[in-house]
Amino acid sequence: MKEQRPTIYQKASVWGVPFGLYLTCAGVSSVFADWFPPLGFVFMLLLVASPLVVYYFQRRYFIEENGFAEYAALWMLGIMLYIFGTVLASFIMFLVIQFGRPDFAYDQVQHAIDAYSKIPELRDSELFRVMKNAVERQALPTPIETVFNAFWFVTFWGCITSAITAILARRSIKRRN
Repeated sequence: MKEQRPTIYQKASVWGVPFGLYLTCAGVSSVFADWFPPLGFVFMLLLVASPLVVYYFQRRYFIEENGFAEYAALWMLGIMLYIFGTVLASFIMFLVIQFGRPDFAYDQVQHAIDAYSKIPELRDSELFRVMKNAVERQALPTPIETVFNAFWFVTFWGCITSAITAILARRSIKRRN
């Protein structure tokens, strides 16, 4: 019987779990960075390294396919990694924000208002007025809205970066016989 190889989608769903935990670490560090400032550095480091993690999985797949994976397949693998990983991270981040930091959006906007109020040019800006108005009307996003918006942003970011990392993952290899 002929060996049946896992599809790109199966690989992405399996590899999406560790990548989702990676994205969760980035998300948690960003949510709590104002309470513990070194987490801001951790967040930036994880954010900058995320394309390298996707590259690792794309390259691994390319080598497993003995160098015969097409660019489109590697790009799709990267996109699906971001989608599967972001679904897992979004679920966990919703729980973290909902139960650990329910006032996360309010705190962030309040920090921005405090910073803007100290700078005369920014204190008169439209953005400052909009932020103050949003706080007064309690029109800030809920935890699920925050996570949903982050989901779409990370997925879009993943589509763009996966296109670039897929090019790099196709470097030639010594093929196995």
